[in-house]
Amino acid sequence: MSPTTYTHTSFAVLGLNGNITPFIIDALSKHPGVKKLIVLSRPSSSTPPSLPANAEVIQVDYNDHAALVEIFKKNSTEVVISTLSNAAIWDAQKKSALAAKEAGVKLFVPSEYGIVTIGFAGKGAGNPFVDKDEFAEFLKSIELPYARFFTGMWLRYVPWAIGYDANQKVNILGKGETPISFTAEEDTAGFIAHVTTTLPLTRLSNAHFRLEGERLTTRQIADRLSKPFEYVQAIPGSNSELRTAIVGQCETGAGSTGWDRLKQEENRSDSEEGAGSANKLWEGHVWLKLEDVVQL
Repeated sequence: MSPTTYTHTSFAVLGLNGNITPFIIDALSKHPGVKKLIVLSRPSSSTPPSLPANAEVIQVDYNDHAALVEIFKKNSTEVVISTLSNAAIWDAQKKSALAAKEAGVKLFVPSEYGIVTIGFAGKGAGNPFVDKDEFAEFLKSIELPYARFFTGMWLRYVPWAIGYDANQKVNILGKGETPISFTAEEDTAGFIAHVTTTLPLTRLSNAHFRLEGERLTTRQIADRLSKPFEYVQAIPGSNSELRTAIVGQCETGAGSTGWDRLKQEENRSDSEEGAGSANKLWEGHVWLKLEDVVQL
């Protein structure tokens, strides 16, 4: 494929204020393959002052199906990338997907950007991991091709996950020896922009991509950051229960993007389902490391 030949050039981003949103918008706005970039936002959402000049914000009521269809058609949208919150999965994200299908959108990227959610479907209501896996099944049912991106934990969340704000220590659940996948938001956004503009639809359709910028245990985090550590029963700080639940899940092995939930084991590192197996698709890219992102 010629470097100047791109498979998709018109993009729509759902959401304006998500944690990953500015990184997705920035990566797409800078990519030479992206010729049209729109950002859909609720009328009540505030517009950040520093949006790229080539990113057009369009306010829309997600309950207005006809308006959504018209926006996608008018802008010849080929790829829709959702950065909506977990709470919006079965609301704004679903409504956008139905409109995208009618408008002829080629690819839908649902909001994932975390641990591998394959295998969670049917495991109970009200769980965002379940919702994400079941939403992929919904996209398949309406025959709208999708691509899912699994990243592990954001590198910027490391201080929060280890409770550093509470006692200036790396707080460790269990032995702290279970590898966890970490990826920077910049790398995630750049990867998505790269593969959605260069890979053919046949390679993207109903596919999932396992990314990994760093593979670290919590003990290794303490060593790398040169900080003292403490073994704890719960991660301290505000939202201690949530922090403890997330880190506890990671300590079971599920924090790795190579984790197979159905088998409850790690996939082989050299397999297509291994942690970071998709990294090779962005040839020559240097992935950000812990010290590039976290300064304590």
